[in-house]
Amino acid sequence: MARALMNDPTVLVVDEPTSALDQERGSRILELILRLTVEHDTATVLVTHVRRLLPLTDSVHTLVDGTLTTTRHAVAA
Repeated sequence: MARALMNDPTVLVVDEPTSALDQERGSRILELILRLTVEHDTATVLVTHVRRLLPLTDSVHTLVDGTLTTTRHAVAA
């Protein structure tokens, strides 16, 4: 995380950050990512298959068979 933020990026891309973690540690990592997003005033693109994380986001973009759809507000898990 420190390396990703050291150059003050405008966008942080996080690909499956919780995939190898148990739920407790995964939740802590996601809380850290969300806090750092606010503190560093950056946008974060979170790539995940974990639907329970979606309510924590501002918007959801889904890519299915090459088609990108957008939901302005996160959908319930």
